[in-house]
Amino acid sequence: MLLNRENLNALSRSLRALVFQAREEYRPFWNRIALESRTEGRVGTYSWLEDFPTMREWKGERQVQNLSLKVINLENADWEMTFAIARKDVEDDLLDQVGANAREYAFRWAQHDDYLVTQLLLKGFSAQGPDGANFFGTHRVGKKSYQNAGTAPLTREAFREALARMRSLQDSRGYPLGFFLDRPLLIVGPQLAPTATEIVGVQTLPNGGANPDYGAAEVVVNPWLVDSYASYWFLVDGSRPIKPLILQRRMDPEWVAKTDPEDDHVFRHNEYVFGVYERKAVGYLYWQLAYGSTGAGS
Repeated sequence: MLLNRENLNALSRSLRALVFQAREEYRPFWNRIALESRTEGRVGTYSWLEDFPTMREWKGERQVQNLSLKVINLENADWEMTFAIARKDVEDDLLDQVGANAREYAFRWAQHDDYLVTQLLLKGFSAQGPDGANFFGTHRVGKKSYQNAGTAPLTREAFREALARMRSLQDSRGYPLGFFLDRPLLIVGPQLAPTATEIVGVQTLPNGGANPDYGAAEVVVNPWLVDSYASYWFLVDGSRPIKPLILQRRMDPEWVAKTDPEDDHVFRHNEYVFGVYERKAVGYLYWQLAYGSTGAGS
């Protein structure tokens, strides 16, 4: 390739199109457990609901139901991902190789939202949610306490107990929340994937009988639940308009390129630099829609 300004600008445009297309083709799972929100400033503000509104027979005056318990402030962070292409690779027209590397770069970038949301799940046993308790922990609701955390390894019995526990949730008025009735997500790592599939993903039990738990949840294999987190498993109700987590975005991703031969980095390193920049943050919303177990046993 002739390395003039026009060709280098065209290369940048082509790489941008390739990277953004590859990102769009990625199928994330974060959007099934996190609410996406847009902000116009550095900090996003949200109201956490203690009790969800319910219909009542109208007798006398209207009763205003107070929906706001606590204000959540979520500050955006800066994120970037950058890669370089050697000048000689462009000059020698190794664009197939360049394109393959760019697509892999896009895949890693697309995974980042999934990664951030996964980190929230993993830290939820010690990080506080909006109600002041650990997101996965003991929560006071009216005169009752509910527990959305456990230590039991993933077994059929533990799955059933967790599902029953989350289905029994009520608000402070004793009104059933009705969560976890519509095929929740069973999130596991690669090591627990066969166990999860055996529990809810096959119609027939190993002994030949019908599996009563078939279809009770959808298995989602999370690649970051490995090593010290391999025993962790989560149940999430992602069927509702609200979600247990939030992914906040300040801006659309920005493409950045350094291809000018007079640029200091290009001159000193004999390479062209491309990257993306975005501002976003993640946070906790509703513990009532998520159950987590470390799988460590009691």
